[in-house]
Amino acid sequence: MITIEGLTARQKNIMDLLWSCRDIEQVQTLIRSLPTVADQYDALSLVQIATWESIEEELGLESTAEAAADIIAGLR
Repeated sequence: MITIEGLTARQKNIMDLLWSCRDIEQVQTLIRSLPTVADQYDALSLVQIATWESIEEELGLESTAEAAADIIAGLR
């Protein structure tokens, strides 16, 4: 299950709409139909974030991300 933290209420609504799409054509149509350019950019960003999160989950990279965050925190 993909979880994206820190989204605004509007971004959550956009994400719900994106999840309801059956294919990339529907995603593209949805993004073009959003009322503002800002919403369209948010939707594009959310698609990218969801893609990265999906890849991370599929490859089991969650523990790697935690280890990297620990290393970075130790360098500060």
